[in-house]
Amino acid sequence: MSFRINSNIGAMNANLHSNINNLGVNRSIESLASGSKLNNSSYNAAGLAIANQLSAQVSGMGQAIMNSNESVGLVQVADGALQEYGNILEDVRRLTIQASNDTLNADNKAIIQQEIDSLMSSADDIAKTTSFNGIKLLDGTGGSAGNGTFITHTGADSGETQSVSIGDAQTASILGGATIDVTTQANAELSLDTIDSAINSVNGLRADLGASQNQIMSNIRNISVTQINIASAESQIRDIDFAAESANFSNLNILSQTGSFALSQANASQANVLNLFK
Repeated sequence: MSFRINSNIGAMNANLHSNINNLGVNRSIESLASGSKLNNSSYNAAGLAIANQLSAQVSGMGQAIMNSNESVGLVQVADGALQEYGNILEDVRRLTIQASNDTLNADNKAIIQQEIDSLMSSADDIAKTTSFNGIKLLDGTGGSAGNGTFITHTGADSGETQSVSIGDAQTASILGGATIDVTTQANAELSLDTIDSAINSVNGLRADLGASQNQIMSNIRNISVTQINIASAESQIRDIDFAAESANFSNLNILSQTGSFALSQANASQANVLNLFK
């Protein structure tokens, strides 16, 4: 059996494995410090591409949730204004019924007419001035198309939108061009039908807003769950298992130290090498 002292094959092998172990130690330290397995695209190119795509989707869903919450706020502002609008119409209806009674004289009815005119002016002001972030909500001109339709981007991808339509609530539109005239008993009776129709119109607007808000809230709950699941999937690809990586680091560190020791002994004399086995 031959024994060669002067050959450097052992030193070359020791150096090769030592370098491999050192690279592994450095990569393990990098992963433990960052918490990520994908600090370099060379570690897992396909995994990095998938993880980045999932990350973009999670971020997009987060913004979609914010968009939806802002739209809920817009709907609530509009609904709150319409609630007061409806209260005004109920007051007008009560006054109209009051004026329909012939126990009132012309002067009494004229005073009631003035009060009704003032209330309807207040209702019209609500429709013309109610806004969200400077955008008019109840005059039929809101939204990107200027027709009272507000579009919310509710998803992470193109085309994932929901629309909220808010009709024109100005008194001229709500009353259908009619007027509230209670100066005579006959006109008061006719005006009562007009007011009932206006109240139904406002209630219809509020019902549409309620349905739209429920739809948006349902979407928020859905994409919130989806966002969590996608984030979890990204974590499986990107994040390290600290327990497993710590064990891997310890193993590589031992091998690296052992390799360094083997390399330092690779070119020792035959006598010194034999002494290792004594």
